[in-house]
Amino acid sequence: MRSIIVLTGILLYAGSSYGQSALTGNKAYDYLQAQRELARAPQRGTEQPPLDSLKKAEKILQDALVYYHQPEVMELAKKNDPLYYRKSDISFDLALVEVKMGKTESAVKLLDYPLKGKFGNAYADFIKDSPLFSEVKKDPVIAALLTKIEVAGKTFESGALKTPYKPDISEDEKIAGLSKLWSEAKYNFAYFDHIPQVDWDKLYLDYLPKIRSTKTTVEYLNVLKSFCAKLQDGHTDVWGSDPALVDLTAYRPPIRTVLIENRVFVQEVSQDSLEKTGIKPMLEIISVDGIAVKEYADQFVRPYQSGSTVQNIDVNTYTYRLLNGPKTKPVTITFRDSKGKTFTRSLPRSGYNNVRPWSSFGFRILPGNIAYVELRDFESNKSLNGFKAVFDSIATTNALIIDVRMNGGGDSGYGWDVLGHLTDKPMATGSQTARIYSPLRRARGGQVEFEQVGNSDWAANGKKLYTKPVVVLTSGRTFSAAEDFSVVFDAMKRGKIVGEPTGGSTGQPLMFSLPGGVMARVCTKRDMYPDGTEWNAKGIQPNVFVKPTIADFQAGKDTVLDAALVLLKK
Repeated sequence: MRSIIVLTGILLYAGSSYGQSALTGNKAYDYLQAQRELARAPQRGTEQPPLDSLKKAEKILQDALVYYHQPEVMELAKKNDPLYYRKSDISFDLALVEVKMGKTESAVKLLDYPLKGKFGNAYADFIKDSPLFSEVKKDPVIAALLTKIEVAGKTFESGALKTPYKPDISEDEKIAGLSKLWSEAKYNFAYFDHIPQVDWDKLYLDYLPKIRSTKTTVEYLNVLKSFCAKLQDGHTDVWGSDPALVDLTAYRPPIRTVLIENRVFVQEVSQDSLEKTGIKPMLEIISVDGIAVKEYADQFVRPYQSGSTVQNIDVNTYTYRLLNGPKTKPVTITFRDSKGKTFTRSLPRSGYNNVRPWSSFGFRILPGNIAYVELRDFESNKSLNGFKAVFDSIATTNALIIDVRMNGGGDSGYGWDVLGHLTDKPMATGSQTARIYSPLRRARGGQVEFEQVGNSDWAANGKKLYTKPVVVLTSGRTFSAAEDFSVVFDAMKRGKIVGEPTGGSTGQPLMFSLPGGVMARVCTKRDMYPDGTEWNAKGIQPNVFVKPTIADFQAGKDTVLDAALVLLKK
């Protein structure tokens, strides 16, 4: 009888939260995530909360599992991965509460499901590292599951190849690093058909002497980067993860540069003191460390950039990494202003105070009562929350411009939730495939095959709807999750895309460590339009192609935004 009462209460709560609209996978997911957060609240601030707080959390999570097991919710979970995996997370959350309450037997039963699931290794790591689970780990069932997960993990990510940074790691470690990168790509990379000219095995042989000849770990890292760049994919690359390697390779002054009409300019300066010394946006960069800027880029930067398109590599070369280098070594830059006057400045790569933080969201009303929204990243929910916060103001405007030109990606769901305000219908998020590898199929002469791994819909907001004209602005810097946003917008036929083709890369990267404090990733998933049209290595093409011009840039005009305003007036 109690379970019926609980279930009724949950259904009433869900109904009041979402109105009378039909339940969707996203709504069920949001509800369960809210319940998890509600259960965490009474536990915050202490490792061992009071018993009353734990009982409250226990009840919330038990009710959440009852909600999940409703036939309607379980049916939705079959087609919605985030919703599907809520059962594992809630079971683990509840097991943690039971452990804190001293209910070891109950915790053991709850942990069986998440430990046997797809992400069992993540839960196992937490259990092994947390003293709270000391009694649980003694249970023979849990001990056996933890051992099984540990053995399986060693197959692909053994600690043997996760060696620490040293100024010059051994030759064996370097060869092992190249070999692991080669093998992970060989069996997992999704786009070998995009590079038919590349013989991956021959390339591996060609790079063995290069890796052996390196004299430092930084040189070894650069050879790996060069090797990986041959795959020509924006979600397949190598970088230094150890703090010492970061210090030697990844520091730059707080300025952002941009390539416009084949010349390099300062686009942003994010520290007031530096700007007061005369380093300002619109300055042209003539040379770096005494070498002409294009020559410098071609020699020291471009060869190590993994990119799916010319625009993707240009952004990596001239915007993200042109001025990167050792933390303690200044970079010498020769600038030229709009009047032709040149000056040279040695800029430290570190030691700057009061650097302005990156702003994820921007909003203003343009002439003609046109809303301008800038979504600069999807790394967190800041851009989505910013959009929600100003939606009532947007609702009163005559048109909307959404600018994702500086958006390098993050979580696609944040962008799709923004688009959910522009339609009252479910949105097709695209078609995805991944390689199937079967040793038996290969032994029988089979070839590489792909399977469908996703082709789902994203729900409309259901409460707030904007029906006026919409334009989206894109550039080569629009990348990854921001491209997923652009694909859905384009497929919705909700408005025009204005600007330049996007970076041309998204997907699910497989992350793995390499010797010497190095990390790498390989793209494992192919993403397409809902109808199967490929855009990787091409970019999302704008309906109205517009590139920034030097004249406009130096005059403080936004060429692309101006074109969008003209389009809306028409």
